[in-house]
Amino acid sequence: MKQKIISLIALGILTACNPSSQNKSSGENSDLSLNTDAKTTELRGKWLQPIPGQEKEKQGFELHDNGVASSLNMHTLLYDQWRVSHDTLYLWYHTEGVQNMSNDIDTLLIKKLDNNQLTVTSLIGNSGMEQTYNKEK
Repeated sequence: MKQKIISLIALGILTACNPSSQNKSSGENSDLSLNTDAKTTELRGKWLQPIPGQEKEKQGFELHDNGVASSLNMHTLLYDQWRVSHDTLYLWYHTEGVQNMSNDIDTLLIKKLDNNQLTVTSLIGNSGMEQTYNKEK
């Protein structure tokens, strides 16, 4: 019985140390990180949309190189940081100047992303409404 357990442990260790399985998995991860890196590069900058009811005015956010995010023309919803993973944009925020202050993360599915336009849908809540932002040059 002990010999079977030792054999299984040795087999597990050998499998974990197998260089071909490590290369395969690291290759898959590098493809994913390249995709994420490209999206990160495209996402950097100022993203704006018209304010509902005040279409001449714009609001949005700016995504900086260092993972810092900032709100543009929004005084109660303040973005702090951002990260992208695969097709999801995460925006950390806090609120100020409202009765119920909060901290949370906007989790946005990226539906469209190019040099000029970003379309997202919130993955939290049941709104399912798409929002489109234009990149300010």
